[in-house]
Amino acid sequence: MADFRSRQLNQNCEDDLMLKLSTFLFAFLPCVLFSLSSQALAEVAGDTGVKGERVFYASHSLMWYVPDQLTELASAQGIDDHQLVGLQKIGASRTLQHWQLPDDENLAKEALRQGDVDVFVMSPIQFPDEGIENFIKLGLKHNPEMRFLVQLSWGGGDIDNQDFPNGAWEVPDRDKTPEQLSLMNARNIHAGETQIDSLNEKYGDGQDIVFLIPASQAASELRSRIYRKEMPGLEDQDELFVDPAHPSAPLEALNTYLHFAVLYQQSPLGLPSTQKLEQVNRPQWDESLTRTLQEIAWRTAANYSRSGLPNVDAEEISAAFDFPQPVEYPELEFVYTANIKVGEALDFGQVDDGKRLVIPIVGGTFHGPDIQGEVVPGGVDWNLSRSDGATEADATYFLRTEDGVLIRVSNLGVGAPPTGLRFTTPRFIAPRGQYDWLNQSTFVGTLDVDWKREFSIRLRVFRVRSQESP
Repeated sequence: MADFRSRQLNQNCEDDLMLKLSTFLFAFLPCVLFSLSSQALAEVAGDTGVKGERVFYASHSLMWYVPDQLTELASAQGIDDHQLVGLQKIGASRTLQHWQLPDDENLAKEALRQGDVDVFVMSPIQFPDEGIENFIKLGLKHNPEMRFLVQLSWGGGDIDNQDFPNGAWEVPDRDKTPEQLSLMNARNIHAGETQIDSLNEKYGDGQDIVFLIPASQAASELRSRIYRKEMPGLEDQDELFVDPAHPSAPLEALNTYLHFAVLYQQSPLGLPSTQKLEQVNRPQWDESLTRTLQEIAWRTAANYSRSGLPNVDAEEISAAFDFPQPVEYPELEFVYTANIKVGEALDFGQVDDGKRLVIPIVGGTFHGPDIQGEVVPGGVDWNLSRSDGATEADATYFLRTEDGVLIRVSNLGVGAPPTGLRFTTPRFIAPRGQYDWLNQSTFVGTLDVDWKREFSIRLRVFRVRSQESP
């Protein structure tokens, strides 16, 4: 791959529109910034089995944040060979402006000519845009397998982008109804669909190669949910913007999840929060908000035919999201401490994955707030010292409560140096009655060993529960 270097080209503010945008802090900056990643292309995809894409972006400022944030998400998803080839920035730009840059300053053209791009992403303000077709022709010439993604952007100042720049830098009344939001950028969306359909027919050779990223529609859905008071952590539509057009962290995250869904043709459900969203000091912008943003992104992409996603049944989409969310992290409730006496270990010998010891359990006691008694002699730990240095415990024995009830215990655990075996997962079988709750709960244990003591094993057992547990 060519050794692209980061460059910056400053252009004079000759256009009165750009002066107005700058004056009103509307950060469609009248300058061109170029940056290219030096990240090396990995040879093997991550654990997901999804092949990483080499991606170049030529965009205005409503998409500048996507490349870095999406690269983080791809890494989190195990798509290790995802590569950000480059990002070419022109504020308030049409794609044609990117095309018209001089060749010695045009990193987008340079990357395409090198054949180092799998997916080329654009964000024109208006349609039709001659630059889209120009980049498609150049890209296909050097990589016939390329895909092209085009973002449908929401309008600054809540205008339809077909009217840009009129009103684009004016602060609007954001309190829009769902009906108003559905119509707000309709002409721009229709114009974009018309051009992309024509380009696919002209260059697709019977299949689609140009796809739309429905950012405008996703933003409208998010704002509609805020209007209906259905968004966790968001009360007002104004919270989504930092100025007349540019997004705050939640809207940035939504658009990044949307780009991920269209680029990799898979659901963003389960991806982490974007770093930008995590860095904002707002406790209400939590996991519930992240998950809902992922849902909106996936529903929008999957229900939009020009996103390129295969037809996804509406019930399948609902099934992926319409289940109760955890409202809290689990808590631990102390159950008992057991002091256990073991006998001399028997050397079972080498097995496929290490060395086995048979450790007899010869007695002991246990005490807790609601249960106490003795450890019945006759149990055994089928212990394994693995070839990778880890140790496994597999103990089976009986407890007898002070009121004479026998309870079977199966206790499994694994640990590796330097801490060793410290935690276990006990399971119980108790007869119906007073101790039936042992059959109906999940437990964890902490393990301490001191071979100098008569009762050399100390096991503390905790019940995993939430505030809603009985």
